[in-house]
Amino acid sequence: MENSEESCIEPYYPSIYEELVGFDDDAENITKYLISGEKDLDVVSIVGMAGLGKTALARNIYNSRSIIDHFDVRAWCSVSQTYNRRELYVDILKQMTDDHHKYVDVEHLADILRKCLSVRKYLIVLDNIWDGKAWHDIQLCAPYSGKGSRIMVTTRNEESALYMRKYSDPYLLPFLNDEKSWELLQKRVFQRGNSCPLELVNVGQLVAKKCKGLPSLIILIAEILSEEREAFSWLKVAYDISSHVSDKEMIMKTIQSSYDHLPDHLKPCLLYMGLFPKDYEIPVSDLLKRWIAEEFVQSIDTLDLEELSDICLRDLVGRNLVMVSKTRLNGKMKCCIVLDQVREFCLRKITQEKFMQLIVPYNYPDQPEEQRLCMYIQDRTMTSDFKESDQEFIVHPKFSILDSKNPFRLLNNLRLVRVLHLLDIYLDNSLPTAFQSLAHLRYLAIFVKAFDFKWVSHLLHLQTLRVRSSYIMISPAIWKMSKLRHVDINEFPITIWEEDDIVLDNLKTLGLCSMSVADMTRKFWDKFPNLEELRLHINEFGDHVSDYSSSSLMNNLDIIFPSRLKCLSLSEIFLTDELVSSIAELEYLETLKLSEIYFAGEKQWDLSDYTFDQLKVLKLHRVFMTKWSCSEESFPWLECLVVKSCSKLEEIPDTLMGTTLLRLIKVIDCSDSVCNSAVKIKEESEEYYGMSIQVHILKKDK
Repeated sequence: MENSEESCIEPYYPSIYEELVGFDDDAENITKYLISGEKDLDVVSIVGMAGLGKTALARNIYNSRSIIDHFDVRAWCSVSQTYNRRELYVDILKQMTDDHHKYVDVEHLADILRKCLSVRKYLIVLDNIWDGKAWHDIQLCAPYSGKGSRIMVTTRNEESALYMRKYSDPYLLPFLNDEKSWELLQKRVFQRGNSCPLELVNVGQLVAKKCKGLPSLIILIAEILSEEREAFSWLKVAYDISSHVSDKEMIMKTIQSSYDHLPDHLKPCLLYMGLFPKDYEIPVSDLLKRWIAEEFVQSIDTLDLEELSDICLRDLVGRNLVMVSKTRLNGKMKCCIVLDQVREFCLRKITQEKFMQLIVPYNYPDQPEEQRLCMYIQDRTMTSDFKESDQEFIVHPKFSILDSKNPFRLLNNLRLVRVLHLLDIYLDNSLPTAFQSLAHLRYLAIFVKAFDFKWVSHLLHLQTLRVRSSYIMISPAIWKMSKLRHVDINEFPITIWEEDDIVLDNLKTLGLCSMSVADMTRKFWDKFPNLEELRLHINEFGDHVSDYSSSSLMNNLDIIFPSRLKCLSLSEIFLTDELVSSIAELEYLETLKLSEIYFAGEKQWDLSDYTFDQLKVLKLHRVFMTKWSCSEESFPWLECLVVKSCSKLEEIPDTLMGTTLLRLIKVIDCSDSVCNSAVKIKEESEEYYGMSIQVHILKKDK
């Protein structure tokens, strides 16, 4: 249920799935096929050419309230022309269960998936199917359970849709008519409800007609028209569209025009996104870090690199070259995608220009500029004998875990590599040796059995370090890596070190780290003056309530957190008044996540005397309290509340209905009384305050 848990508040920018002009009837018809008809398993196919909006339509249906309420579990899978059976099974299981089966053999995965689907009413979406291979693999695991389960597919190939047919005929998606084309064009050009000036209506309708009913082309054309508000310029656009014979070349020319209008610093950012696999949902946080590592984003004035990279992405989204596919609880982008036509354009451009950009060699600003090639190596290429000595590359973000080849034999020949993303392959013991020649790394993400910080301490330019490992060997040497901005490790101990002069000014995020209360001092956190996100396990509380009385916390009540935190995640701790008080004092805190939280004595959480001035998102997961109380002033800016697996909680405090900014309450796997209290808050808020609050209730044991 992770996807539905994150995508809940309207984003601050247009989303690819935000608005479907002209497809209301199609959405209604397809929804009927999904929720009515045969009790046996049925396949509903949406068929249409590229650019018609098949994926956008399917995604809107998939995320509609009627579909969410009708099916017990859902999974969305993008299936490209080449795909991996194991990854398909893992992807479905990850979305339908909380368990991760990534490293189980494929036949065992199929058995697990078959058992999972046999007892539930499920919906599986296979987006962008090209042939019957993926369908055959799904059939092996899709039982005919008589529960009304459905598989929805999108495809350009009507023959494939007929091959997969069970009861419902393929749904042939039509082109937009002239009226709907004009409606979509207006909404994209004149946002925020503004209407088209009378002098532009006739020529605007002509432009819309020349787009031949293709929504993707209309969206791209709208970006060009939004910068020109003269009839002559619009007429020229209409002429340019009609001067091309093929729809494909017409779209390519339109994208070329949008690309030409991009500021120079945005062009490599867009081309870089074309290197990801077709239909791949790119994690935004990861993408921005890679842009920074590749030096596509440069510091300006008072804005830091993360803010600037976010502005760059929002600019590309605003120009309709990149689309938002998932949003976070706070409304910010979580994942984005590049439309097929834009990706094809980027790949063409990468080939034409060899993705060259001019840069100043590091530490030699007085020397002439040199060219740097950013290469992309896919799975097949990683096994070849590649010997370019002065190249840089990024690695395929979905590297197969079954590939036993060791990629590090290539790295000695790629000295200038800056971005190395290998979280999807289990690395062997050659790791320390392999890193010796990679002194220019800025981004490193790896999965290894044991990890020693000493292996990377010589990487003085490293900005992002992500590690998945079962055993972490700590070393003070890491704190001499002054360029570090983001440290993301599954869990590692963090301790005081002797060097008083060490200050990591650039560090923004740190986690998941464990530390004792005794080390949580102002002197310690001053080492990270700009830390904004912290994921922390305070290990001195012990694992049982009986340990609480002997904890040294009782003798050390001065609990300190970094003062500039915006996001704090705490796990596996006892929540005391002193701890809550320290959290409430964080004046910039916007997101608070509490997981596996215990209480000493009475299991009550009373926040009546506390105010969380800037908190917008509160997530409570397995917080073992029976009663929760707060005042109407406790959360003045709260927008989103998630309560998950809080089995002992009796209800959500009704005083939250006075929180005028609250827009969403999500309740997952909790008691009926908690669900009822959420509904009560919604109803009374609407009745007495005129507030509109969404309430999403999910039960895992349907």
